[in-house]
Amino acid sequence: MTAAPERRGRIGELVPYFLRLGVLGFGGPVALVGQMERELVGERGWLTKDQMRDAIAICQSLPGPLAIQVGVYISYLRGGFWGAWAGGWAFILPNFLIVAGLGALYVRLGDLQPVTAIFYGVSPAVIALIVHSCYRLAKLGMEDWLQWAIAGVCLLVTVILQAEVALLFIGAEWFGAENGAWWIVRGRTKRSQAGGL
Repeated sequence: MTAAPERRGRIGELVPYFLRLGVLGFGGPVALVGQMERELVGERGWLTKDQMRDAIAICQSLPGPLAIQVGVYISYLRGGFWGAWAGGWAFILPNFLIVAGLGALYVRLGDLQPVTAIFYGVSPAVIALIVHSCYRLAKLGMEDWLQWAIAGVCLLVTVILQAEVALLFIGAEWFGAENGAWWIVRGRTKRSQAGGL
């Protein structure tokens, strides 16, 4: 009996949050997901770190815009189907209106040098925001030195080749999973031996 009012209350929290994020959020998907992680896990406590990690992993495996997918998934976890619907629209609609308005302005004026200058001016701040968000998300997903080493090798190869090599990332996932399973089995064996002594 109390589930429906509780869910409605959660939808009432989701819509203002995602409207604000849709209007004020910038920096691309990594920055927006980092902001969601900071606010929804750290400040509001809507999700645990494991739930956020799962949400990012699930949404990265799907085609489409990462930040919006993570927002819709979080809204689903928080408010069910209608929460996902309301949170998704609240997140997408401001972006749509801003881009449509800028597009209409560009068509009307033809040259937007002052706007271009503003974007060049905020670029360093956006880059710093993205780097900070990448670090926070990496900390969220990395559990030990082996995962950091695998990520470092993938980053180095990507920078050197200036391309994302799909087989490299598939191999990194396999290597991480295989070694992760090996470390878990090894740790359990050592604990059982210590317990048996």
